Amino acid sequence: MDRPHPASPGHPQRLQRRHSRRAPLVVALAALLGLVGALVALRSEAAGRPVVVAARDLVPGARLTAGDVQVVAVAAPGSVLAHLVAGDAAWRGRVVTAPVAAGEPVTRTRLRPAATDDGRRVMSIPVDRARAVDGRLRPGDRVDVVQALDGTAAVVAAGLEVLAVADDADGALGASRGRLTVTLAVDVAESQRLTGALADGEFVLTRVTGAAPGAGAAPIGVGRTGTVAR
Repeated sequence: MDRPHPASPGHPQRLQRRHSRRAPLVVALAALLGLVGALVALRSEAAGRPVVVAARDLVPGARLTAGDVQVVAVAAPGSVLAHLVAGDAAWRGRVVTAPVAAGEPVTRTRLRPAATDDGRRVMSIPVDRARAVDGRLRPGDRVDVVQALDGTAAVVAAGLEVLAVADDADGALGASRGRLTVTLAVDVAESQRLTGALADGEFVLTRVTGAAPGAGAAPIGVGRTGTVAR
């Protein structure tokens, strides 16, 4: 009858020696991976992040063009980079608000969007809701400004783009007082005529979105009650 062979007395010792030989290898591998990670991090920091730097002295009011700046890699902590204009940011056409010396990184606080993309001005006017389509104006609408003065009604500015509309709220309850602030895109002449209409106080906004603006319309005579004079 066959008897089971007893376990070799040297078997546990062989396993222990095998594990003891693997331990230094694991430690060495972990150290190597840590070293590689550190080298990658250092290389990334040394390469820096692309930011916008002034190619020449920039003065307040200038709109940035490709010749005004250059994009360079800057190695700095993230807390510093957060305040700089990134190289891939939409900086073209932005307006400089403070002097920036040549070679100096441009910070976010020294740029702001232009009033409009095409160089027009931005002007806000207060107006009664009843004189502004009952307040049913939205950004993107087009309006004519019609003024009644000295018995004549005339279009003083035509096809102006509405940029924003805000209600003048009344105190804690936030109830409307029947007044609006309408922000419009205007050119120089339109801003002057609008200022005149504001000074005289008698004008209305007519919504002409999708219709032909009243540019070139001849003034008409009106009575004191607003009826057309015959």
